[in-house]
Amino acid sequence: MIKKASVHNFSETLLSSDKSLLGLLFFLKREKFDYLIITKKRILYIIRNKVIKNISYNNNSKVNFDSKQNRIEYYDNQQEKEYIELYDFRITLEEIQQIKNALNKFYLIR
Repeated sequence: MIKKASVHNFSETLLSSDKSLLGLLFFLKREKFDYLIITKKRILYIIRNKVIKNISYNNNSKVNFDSKQNRIEYYDNQQEKEYIELYDFRITLEEIQQIKNALNKFYLIR
């Protein structure tokens, strides 16, 4: 699992509030997070506390991270190759290594 603070959208906060000072204070206080959770049967991708993808995949298939395309590749339950784009997640090099190491350990242990 990777958890990180979301990038805030300041214009949304100001547009939703009549008082810009109150909107600014609310914007600074409000915290949202992004998550990438990969389990044996599910991939959960959350941006700004909203579920973007909640996918179950074939337990026998391998999940890969393609760092060139910035996406996770897997086979769905119908054995079709699928992927999840992770551009909104703003993955750092350190997080790329963390994902790759976790996936490699998972498939070596099986």
